[in-house]
Amino acid sequence: MNRIFLGIALMAATSASAQQKLELDVKIKGLINGDTVKLWGPLTNTIDTAYVKDDHFHFSVDMSKGGSTYILQVGSRGLETEGTFLYLEAGTMNITGNGPYFKNATYTGSPFVADWMDINNTVLKDDSLYLLKDAAEQRMAAASQIGDQEAKDEAYAEYRRLQQQELEASLAWLRKHPNAGAGSYLINAYLAPAMPKKDLIDFIQTLGPNVRNTYTVSKMLTGEIGGAGKMAGLLNQPAPGFRLNNAAGKPVTLADFKGKYVLLDFWASWCQPCRDQIPELTAMYKQYKHKGLEILSVSLDDKKEKWLKALEEEQMPWPQVSDLKGATGEVPARYGVLAIPACFLLDPSGNVIMLGARGERLKEKLSELLQ
Repeated sequence: MNRIFLGIALMAATSASAQQKLELDVKIKGLINGDTVKLWGPLTNTIDTAYVKDDHFHFSVDMSKGGSTYILQVGSRGLETEGTFLYLEAGTMNITGNGPYFKNATYTGSPFVADWMDINNTVLKDDSLYLLKDAAEQRMAAASQIGDQEAKDEAYAEYRRLQQQELEASLAWLRKHPNAGAGSYLINAYLAPAMPKKDLIDFIQTLGPNVRNTYTVSKMLTGEIGGAGKMAGLLNQPAPGFRLNNAAGKPVTLADFKGKYVLLDFWASWCQPCRDQIPELTAMYKQYKHKGLEILSVSLDDKKEKWLKALEEEQMPWPQVSDLKGATGEVPARYGVLAIPACFLLDPSGNVIMLGARGERLKEKLSELLQ
């Protein structure tokens, strides 16, 4: 009798384990044989690796903590055209195509795949809204440089209109698909930055368990990841203080930089977009260092040797600190950091005056503050 029950228990455990796996199978013509493929979970702080062989690669990923969003990147060239953004959960996803890379690829598999593709086609509209928002931001920056306030106001109004359109489209999709785990992406990306926390939590409670039990939403509700809402709440508030060690093991505090504008930069050695922005940060640092700007980089690495190797390779001429706890550290949690790179601009009094301090928006702000 005990053996029978033990056998049933083992079968149940094996079945549950299988159901908690994601099998991601990709076959696209023209992939480079031997290329490394990375599957990066910005929120889960995980990286899985595979290799291209005969136009094919495969991932088998533990999904026992629930679904989340991932970046799938082929090769180490860091080209957006060679990667794609995905929502993944336990089940199967098959990607097939004739290339180049993910252009016009076909996505099939478990029901969540159809949900994710529907989000792409109806809410994200194949990134068209993102591109329109980016264009509006660029128009704002260009108008600011020539002092055309009317054009700047018009571009900002367009940006806000597009932002509201994203919010309304996200809410409509979630109401139509209240139990689709893929909707957790919309909650994190569009609802959390725009809705009061209580309203957001109340809305989430109207949704089904497949959404609430995703990694993204469950951790947001328990506070284990701060979410965009926490990040947004820092604007025009004192930046949370901290004390971390530099590469030599000596303590550095945020208070050490009072009296200067500080660009607080969250990054990691394994984050290619973080490393891609280093040349731009270096140019800004050289331009504004003597006018009152400091940069403080906080690494989300968990292995010291990889952090030190990246520091040696990148030669960043500003202070570097880390607690080597990865994304589970207290400092990224206090700042609501869900994905990197994440940058905050602080004024000389230590208040956060800019979120998402990167690219043209940051250049414009520094030019305004440190002429």
